[in-house]
Amino acid sequence: MHSMTAALAAHTLTPADQPTPAETGWFATLWNWSVDHVPGGGITVLAALGVLGFIASNPKGRTALLEASKGLWSVLVTLSKAIWSVLRFYGGYETRGEARSDAGFLRAGTRLIHTGGPAPVALGSVAFAPPRVSLVKPRRRRPSARARRAADWLIGYQGRAAKALHVAVQVALAVQWVVARAFRIARAVGRAVRAVYGAVAPVVTAVALVLRMWHRWPYAVRGLARLALTAAAVGLFVPAWRTRTSVLLVVALVVVVAVAQRWKPKAPGDDVVYGPRIWTLLREDLGLPEDEIREHWLQLPAKLSEEGARIVLRLPWTFRGSQGEKDTVTALINSRIPGEWVGRYQFTGDHATALYTHKPPPKPPAPEPEPPAAVNIWDPKVQEILATLGPDEFYLGQDTFDRPIIQKMSDEQAHWALSVGSGGGKSAFLQWLAIQMLMKGGTIIGIDPKMVSLTPLIGITGIHLYGNPQAPQDMRATLEWVVQVVNARNYEKKHKTRTEFLPLYVFLEECNQLADILKEEYTSTKESGAPAGDPIWRDAVASTLRLGREVNVHIIAVFQDFKDTQFGGVSLVPLFPFKILGSYREQQWKRIMGASFPMPPIQKKAGRMVLVTDTGDVTRIQTPYAPWNPDLTKDENQKEAYRLLTAYYKQLRDEHGYSADGLYVAPPAASPEVAPALLRRLSRDTAPQGPNVGSEGGMSDETAGHAVTHQGGVTADVTGLRDRLRLIPGQAAGGAHEDALAAPVLLNIAEIAREMKARGYDIEAGLIRQHKRRKDSTGFPEGVETADGEKYTLGQLVAFYEKRGLAKREEEQEAMEGDVI
Repeated sequence: MHSMTAALAAHTLTPADQPTPAETGWFATLWNWSVDHVPGGGITVLAALGVLGFIASNPKGRTALLEASKGLWSVLVTLSKAIWSVLRFYGGYETRGEARSDAGFLRAGTRLIHTGGPAPVALGSVAFAPPRVSLVKPRRRRPSARARRAADWLIGYQGRAAKALHVAVQVALAVQWVVARAFRIARAVGRAVRAVYGAVAPVVTAVALVLRMWHRWPYAVRGLARLALTAAAVGLFVPAWRTRTSVLLVVALVVVVAVAQRWKPKAPGDDVVYGPRIWTLLREDLGLPEDEIREHWLQLPAKLSEEGARIVLRLPWTFRGSQGEKDTVTALINSRIPGEWVGRYQFTGDHATALYTHKPPPKPPAPEPEPPAAVNIWDPKVQEILATLGPDEFYLGQDTFDRPIIQKMSDEQAHWALSVGSGGGKSAFLQWLAIQMLMKGGTIIGIDPKMVSLTPLIGITGIHLYGNPQAPQDMRATLEWVVQVVNARNYEKKHKTRTEFLPLYVFLEECNQLADILKEEYTSTKESGAPAGDPIWRDAVASTLRLGREVNVHIIAVFQDFKDTQFGGVSLVPLFPFKILGSYREQQWKRIMGASFPMPPIQKKAGRMVLVTDTGDVTRIQTPYAPWNPDLTKDENQKEAYRLLTAYYKQLRDEHGYSADGLYVAPPAASPEVAPALLRRLSRDTAPQGPNVGSEGGMSDETAGHAVTHQGGVTADVTGLRDRLRLIPGQAAGGAHEDALAAPVLLNIAEIAREMKARGYDIEAGLIRQHKRRKDSTGFPEGVETADGEKYTLGQLVAFYEKRGLAKREEEQEAMEGDVI
């Protein structure tokens, strides 16, 4: 049985054991491997060995083999470089050139500063000049004269070719219409493009900003971005993936823009921009070796413009700290780093250091003290000051230290000049002075062509106001009366008849307008050979200014401008050593005070004034005035203030009394105010034939041939004076004709002057002619044109002058005797 088993085992299919490489040798192993793996088996190997043997035996074959080996090597090198470039590309590294940032594989970086490149400029370190834009609109081009003539010819042409010309014009207009339509369409398209650009531009700008920071991205992010772009290109190239790829690209774009705006690297700070450059110079000045690290010696803030920015400089022990060395370092820092820096050096401690900070701005000057905002007339303190004033003292207001300013109206400051602009409180100041004048028992003369400032003084005893611009003769007569009072007082004082006089105050309001009114009157009435300038300023005003201070006569004049030519050639500035200005302008100050006087700050505020003397003393004050109620309107406040002031004036006059002693005669009586000519025409009596039944002073009903007037031609309130002017029979006053049917006698001006003198009226023909020339302002009646010239009736002019206050000689003498004191 055992022998049978052995025989069966000898005929099994199990392969025999393979020999090991040690048993067969290396050549047999290589042959067996090549036969198993090389295509063609052993035949291919034998052919290759035959070819190699032939090449080895032939020199040309060896050269060819060497060239083929070099070519194969170059192909392998190029292939390896391409593979390396692909790996760098998808790894996020720069494909060429040096790295432009210090970014790592997973870390964002900042831009590297290369010394060889252009100098960087820190944001905000250079102020660019703004563009020059002209605010003057260019003048529109006007057609030339030739073009206008051509246009006129085209419009007025009526020749043979007019029809063809008309067609050509129509064609040109049609072309112009088409061009205009095309221009409008193009403009609409342009607006649409601008709107699209406005919506797309922010996105494009954001993407551009992100891409511009590409070299600062981490390498991993760059590689992912490049891989994503490659995948997107492949997806767009393959039709089956194109739709999904487009959707993913849009989503990826939105995500990339948002992420880039959130994580974009910051711009380099000022320490990176200026630190390396200034360190090169500081290192040499401090004598430090080149290999010293800047951060160990110099520290700059990231933003030099911050308020608390500091530059810290560590100093070597060889730095002596002399003033010259300190100045050198300071000058270097200020010349290389924006801003103005000041240093503080410290040589104690472990290290000597210099700390530079921004130079502090200069401290603003301390505000100048200001007068109080307002001073109330009714304040108990103000009333207490008024009670303590002397006979010639006036309380003007509070100064910048809230102290009362009291000025004497005597000696050199006996006359005051005011120059106050609109809204400066001039009227309130004059009313305030009038309170103190009434407390001194003085007489007040007020000449105000506008009659606004002195309104509350109307009706007060001892106050005489002249404000009718149509009666300049009253103002002239008043000024002449004042100088006569001055002369009389000086005569009595010289002969010691009387040495003390009650004060006489003269307000000359709106002197420039007053000068114009008086000059117009003087020019219209002056005789031949009379001086060109109005002598009233020399004979009356200037004389009062020179002589009045000795006899208690004072002028308070309000000017807008001190022009000598306006005041008859008389220089009034030296006659007013004391001036009060308010709400003025720089030119006005220089014109009145001169350029040598420093001008205080200009303040446009009611009651804020400046007191100036010829010696150069300047005092700013706030004058008192009646307080205003903010709940009332301007007009209501003014009415209430005038009511209170008028009552106060009457109370003061009753308390302190009044005496006209030292005036000798009463001031001239003011002429009654005459309504303007326009109002006089509108106030005529009405009749069936219209409001102007008969021309005033002209042909009356009688002279026109009518025996009686029309019924209803006279109203119930017709006065006797107007009846004379109308020459209505049976209603005239004593100066009218007795015979109602007799025609009035017409006389010329010379005859009327003789008749009026014979009846006791003191009037000259020259004065009548003057009033006739100024009929628009005086209301002089109209005459009747005859062959011998314009003539008038005696009743007309008697009524006219009686209405203006002219009385007969007997009546005037009686009035004078009653006025004598």
